[in-house]
Amino acid sequence: MDQKYDHTNQILSLLENKESINSLQITQETNTNHQELVGYLLQLEASNYITTEGLKKDQLVLTEEGNTILNSQSGEYEIYQKVPEGGISMADLQKQFGIEQAPKQKQEQGEKKEKQPEDPKKKLFDLGFGNAKKMGYIKMEKGMINKVANDLPDKIKQELQQFNEIKLGSPQAKLLIERKLASISTIKYFEVKKGVKYSPKFREQFAALTTEQLLNGEWKDCDYKSINLNAEGEKISMGNLHPLLKVRKQFSQILIGLGFEEMATNQFVESSFWNFDALFQPQKHPARDAHDTFFCNDPELSEEVDTQLRDKVKSMHQTGGVGSIGYQYEWSHEEARKNILRTHTTAVSSKMLYRIAQQYKEKGYFPKKYFSIDKVFRNETLDATHLAEFHQIEGVVIDKNASLGQLMGIIREFFRQIGINKLWFKPTYNPYTEPSMEIYGYHPILKKKVEIGNSGVFRPEMLAPLGIPEDVNVIAWGLGLERPTMIYYDIRDIRTMVGPEVKVETVRSNAFCVFESK
Repeated sequence: MDQKYDHTNQILSLLENKESINSLQITQETNTNHQELVGYLLQLEASNYITTEGLKKDQLVLTEEGNTILNSQSGEYEIYQKVPEGGISMADLQKQFGIEQAPKQKQEQGEKKEKQPEDPKKKLFDLGFGNAKKMGYIKMEKGMINKVANDLPDKIKQELQQFNEIKLGSPQAKLLIERKLASISTIKYFEVKKGVKYSPKFREQFAALTTEQLLNGEWKDCDYKSINLNAEGEKISMGNLHPLLKVRKQFSQILIGLGFEEMATNQFVESSFWNFDALFQPQKHPARDAHDTFFCNDPELSEEVDTQLRDKVKSMHQTGGVGSIGYQYEWSHEEARKNILRTHTTAVSSKMLYRIAQQYKEKGYFPKKYFSIDKVFRNETLDATHLAEFHQIEGVVIDKNASLGQLMGIIREFFRQIGINKLWFKPTYNPYTEPSMEIYGYHPILKKKVEIGNSGVFRPEMLAPLGIPEDVNVIAWGLGLERPTMIYYDIRDIRTMVGPEVKVETVRSNAFCVFESK
């Protein structure tokens, strides 16, 4: 057997004729350091040769001062030895220990006495002198220090010489602890017993069967480590989908399943014309103020749109049409060209409606259903439920018979597929839809109604300039992506979901998003 297994074989041989043995006994028998021994025990236990049980016990150990006395003498005995047969004065005895008497200083009346620093030699002397009297080595007679008797032994040193026989809790142990010559230490050790594969000799266990062992037949005499088929593999470093992307994927699949096509939304910077004006939103509307919208400096203005479309939108704002009087104000071409970070994905919908209208001229009418899910930007104050950039989901249906009832039915089916059945609709005002409805749903955690979306029928004043025929209606609804994600993953503060406070481990451990329709 290789020398590297000498220690393990020694341990196994000690256990051969015994039921158990503790690791402290093994260290004495094998002259091995206990910490080193623990490594051998773990190796044997992993191979099922032994079993171990962790134990601990309190034991008395000498302090540094105790070891010094054991190798020399105690302080009280040193004082005893320096006292001559005829006795000695305190001053002369202190001089033998290098302690000089400090000269007395005259103190003026009213003068505060300064505290002198304590001499360490004097402190040790006083301690030893007190113990010498206590142990019966010396006595004071008429101002002189005398020995009680000659040839007395050093009792403390004698106690320390018998230290291994002193039991914890005995009077001798208490005395040594009080004198700070010994202390109690907790020793951790192991009780070792035979394991299921015990043998007096250790056989190396191989982790794998090799080609060489198969060819030369060595495998017949080899032991192999057991394989845990239930053990997890090493974690692979890989990318993980953010919770928002998981929920977005589910929403996309639901909308595609309902027959919707996804619109291209990869344009964060948009002109005010498509974001506001084409939606029949007046240029003095509060939403177009810098307090709510991010304006771009470079480039500040967008490229020109089709002049015929621009003039139709301008005319609708200034004087109206299709039964409307418009807003009766001077529409600004420059205001409409200002570049912004889009405030809603309806800007994408307005462009898409314009393209559909051009196709109608060429191919005639055909119904369409579109959706978009992407990022929008608003100049919001950041808090637990608001961000300056967030995601918006929008659905649009173009059909001659599209109605408010159809819109409510689509909304109910969409929310049913994400597990929300309790819905309420409340009339509201939007610049570009009429009628308009806020959508409320029951929040299972807050246990109350919360607003989850907005909806309505696009106004004729918006559709006519884009070229949509008068007999074609467009219904639409929108909601945020963040709120459903927060509900699904029980996230209480939106700032922990995006930005610098996101924990990568949380992103890795989040479950797949699978909504249960009810």
